[in-house]
Amino acid sequence: MGQKHVLITFNRVPYGSIFYTEGLRAAVGVTSGIDEHTVDLLYLGDGVNFCLKDVDRTDSARYLTTLAAQDVNLKAEKEALQDRNIAESELADDVEVVSRSQALELICKADVTIDF
Repeated sequence: MGQKHVLITFNRVPYGSIFYTEGLRAAVGVTSGIDEHTVDLLYLGDGVNFCLKDVDRTDSARYLTTLAAQDVNLKAEKEALQDRNIAESELADDVEVVSRSQALELICKADVTIDF
């Protein structure tokens, strides 16, 4: 199959469902194995709420640690933050803010996009 670039997007709030944790689990799965696909995680819409400093990451900590070891970064769309009145200073240290045009570039360069 060969190495692919996979983009995983998170568009829902990180509570009240299993989408968020399952998305991270899928990301870990994509980075492992013989092909070692490259992965980007992009938080859009209400998904940017996970990027806040005070969000409980207990259920996702092991996935985030594994992804960080694979150099997978968390990226939040700047315009989604602005639409929700979230200041960059309110974000966790491991979150990179990207513009909408940078987010579109990530989408365009992806061989596969998975939405959670």
